[in-house]
Amino acid sequence: MMRIKVKNVERWEPNVYEKELLRRTWSDEFEFLYELGSSIYMYIFEHNPNCKQLFPQLIKYGDNWKDSREFRSQALKFVQTLSQVVKNIYHMDRLEPYLYGIGQRHCKYAGRGFKPEYWEDFQDAMEHSLAEHMNSLADLDARQRMDAVTVWRTLALYVIAHMKAGYFDGLKSINKHPPLA
Repeated sequence: MMRIKVKNVERWEPNVYEKELLRRTWSDEFEFLYELGSSIYMYIFEHNPNCKQLFPQLIKYGDNWKDSREFRSQALKFVQTLSQVVKNIYHMDRLEPYLYGIGQRHCKYAGRGFKPEYWEDFQDAMEHSLAEHMNSLADLDARQRMDAVTVWRTLALYVIAHMKAGYFDGLKSINKHPPLA
């Protein structure tokens, strides 16, 4: 799957149809969240095994890392971010500082081996896992399914663009969204 390109994605505003598709194809049910989060991380670790070094707590489990409490926790943490994005899809202005802040917090993982190109691995994993989910939904017709895949891929790009901005600013000790005092 080729990576999607959207001009000025940082200022992307989904239209009403796209917002409704996002909400309709999302679920806050635990099983859905866990499966999606697991799928995202398994894709990442499969396509870039070096990413696993960012999670030293998984190493002690050897090949059974997928069954660990730590992995489940991390898988859920990532999709809870996506859940916040979907909840605020009608308030895009709230999302930029939220996602930027997550990017800022990832600066502390640079010492553990976090590399800037890992953002693309996360984007690819989100796109892949969400596209798989969209294609499994029986209540969408072919057109809606295609549209849903496109809007989720665009949302993944939007999410990563803002996280990357926060990360790169954080490395330079810049914070364009400082917390309110």
